[in-house]
Amino acid sequence: MKQIEVYERITLIINLAKSGPFTWERFERKIQELSEIKDVDLQVSKRTFQRDIQDIKSFHGIDIQFNRKTKHYAINEEDSGPVNMSIRESFDMIHAFQLSKGINDFVFFEERNAIGTEHLFGLVHAIQNQKMVSFEYRKFWLWEAEDRIIKPIALKEFDHRWYLLGLTQEDKFRTFGLDRITDLQIQNKSFTSKKQVDLKTYYQDVFGITNDFDNSAEKVILTFTEFKGRYIKSMPWHSSQKILKDDGITLTISLAVKINYELVSEILSHGDEVRVDGPEQLREMVMEKVRNMGTGVLK
Repeated sequence: MKQIEVYERITLIINLAKSGPFTWERFERKIQELSEIKDVDLQVSKRTFQRDIQDIKSFHGIDIQFNRKTKHYAINEEDSGPVNMSIRESFDMIHAFQLSKGINDFVFFEERNAIGTEHLFGLVHAIQNQKMVSFEYRKFWLWEAEDRIIKPIALKEFDHRWYLLGLTQEDKFRTFGLDRITDLQIQNKSFTSKKQVDLKTYYQDVFGITNDFDNSAEKVILTFTEFKGRYIKSMPWHSSQKILKDDGITLTISLAVKINYELVSEILSHGDEVRVDGPEQLREMVMEKVRNMGTGVLK
């Protein structure tokens, strides 16, 4: 069978699993529909289907399990991390655009190009092999670049930007925007660290990148217009997000997060379509920003 046909079949299986549990019968219907659209016979035996599922786990890192009780196939979330799904989505985009000619006439990309992604490959290598890295780093509020030597431990994405998470030579935790890194060098020197950072716990109560250890997570309550609420439901802000009210007029959610700069900025970005119901400290912070608009630091 041609490789493109295998790809079409595997893509269908993954997309079915991403939309929720599915049965073998549903797969048969969908593969028949796809065969008619593509004008090619994509139907396969159940044995080949099982082999496809094994290949999806081996090559794409997405574990699809069969539940014998419900007779449904579904993604095993514990063994299928978000990075695997994100890589898969990027692969789907590349594949779609490779097969199309003249796409500039109907596919329009964001004109703001991501900066710093050229460092990703080198940093992944350094993290996996525990190699020190050095680079020049320019903070937004400083004119001069600073020389840094860091023990890289992880990479994190937030709001279309990538960040390096690392430890100084004194084992102090720091974050660095890749878009502000220049002259990255992977050192031959390996590193060990006395300090072990549990990053999942570190960011558990954080929206964004900034984590102030002096603050505790609070119950943040936000109310959105019905229209804006549709977007909030389709793309939750945080794993702790819960719907408190959804009456077709407004949507009220709660978040268990620390109050930080990124949270305030995100709330402000939604203008008059969001209301801060609590806590009062956050409400005052947002209102102060609103009052300062047009009369604040810019005179």
